Amino acid sequence: MTFEAAVRDPVFRRRSLFAPAWRRVLVVGVIAFVVRAIYWAALLHHYQPISDANQYNQLALNLVHGHGFSDTFPQLAVHPTAWRPPLFPFVLGAVYAVFGIHLFLGQLLNALVGSVVVVLVDRLGTRIAGSTAGLVAAAVAAVCPELLANDVTTLSEPLSHLLMVGIILLLLQRRLELAGVASGLLVLARASAQPLIPVLAVWALVHVGCRRALRFTLVAILVVSPWAIRNWIQLGSPVLVTSNGFNLAAAYSPEARQTGSFVDATKDPRFSATWPLERKEVAWDSALTHLSLSELRHHPSELFPVLGRNSSDMFEIRPSTNIPAEMSDGRNLDFRRHTLWFFYITTILGLAGLGAAWRREGTRLLVLVAALFTAGALLVVSPPRLRSPFDLACAVGTGLLVARLRQRGDLRRRSQGRTRRATSDFDDAASRVEPHGVGASDEQGRGI
Repeated sequence: MTFEAAVRDPVFRRRSLFAPAWRRVLVVGVIAFVVRAIYWAALLHHYQPISDANQYNQLALNLVHGHGFSDTFPQLAVHPTAWRPPLFPFVLGAVYAVFGIHLFLGQLLNALVGSVVVVLVDRLGTRIAGSTAGLVAAAVAAVCPELLANDVTTLSEPLSHLLMVGIILLLLQRRLELAGVASGLLVLARASAQPLIPVLAVWALVHVGCRRALRFTLVAILVVSPWAIRNWIQLGSPVLVTSNGFNLAAAYSPEARQTGSFVDATKDPRFSATWPLERKEVAWDSALTHLSLSELRHHPSELFPVLGRNSSDMFEIRPSTNIPAEMSDGRNLDFRRHTLWFFYITTILGLAGLGAAWRREGTRLLVLVAALFTAGALLVVSPPRLRSPFDLACAVGTGLLVARLRQRGDLRRRSQGRTRRATSDFDDAASRVEPHGVGASDEQGRGI
């Protein structure tokens, strides 16, 4: 078969880069990357990572320099740590090791990963409700200000989004073993993903049966196990992260209850009694966890003001309260201020679309995963950066709503078209009958 004949062959076209689906994937990915590149060049060309982004970058640098997975935080000396999940620092460190230690490579990595996330959002929307839903969802995700801001820093969000949307697609395709691999990797990429495996195991049990659900769970545990074993050896406990106590103390410690807002256990002098324990991360994490949960047991009603504050922060009810967190995450505050309307509109449209398409399995699974991450943030700390799974779900929901409205419009137009055709057919039939009727009447008249 010649090349020209092969290209015309339907099977070849379905598998080739020239097939319409692949062309669409390329176009969506390129547009998403161009948008990120413009944002990067225009607003973040002098970016320097601070806070969480700096910690991820330092972990990657220590890996490249042969110090292992280590950092100075929360101590002063470089030491083995589990403060941050390991996957993104390992990926970033691999990029530095291969191409050189340049910060822009980390930003480029996340811009590329974020563009692939937009492509997967298109695939997910298309899987749930067709081509229109996918394209609109991808368009919203491509220009969403919150996602743009994450995708040109050295934060772990883009990689987490890639795994999150990939897991949903794999589960919908019933590729449970690959979904188990991706779920384990997501636990190693995002601290708030720790409950993910049992939640998805229950979903798998309900939808595909006990045996495949068990395989999914075992594969996910196998992926996570090497990290837990490493922490057992180096830190003395098979923990996944050592930041849970810090986050709980920020919201539920006696100091947080007295302050009525977020407190930092590494800086607030009221926590000075726990500072000597920082040399042993697991012990420090355990002490802060015990302190916070004990306070919550004695004051369970404290859960409600925490939820209220976090909901206000996450859903931009009082946007000014988020300015310190946004500055720490490397956001451009002018861009944030001028684009905040986008969040409100897509939230309303997205929730309406998710509600309208609730009966579809893909919608319910997306809502389950996004709700898991959103609830975790609302219960502890919730800067806008951690809202990104909710933003992705609303992007898909907006696509679902537009597709549904378009479908209703098409049905209405087809119904009107059928009515017009029926009326036209009736008129044609009447016009054919009318001369005969008039002639008969004339004959009767002449007969009379």
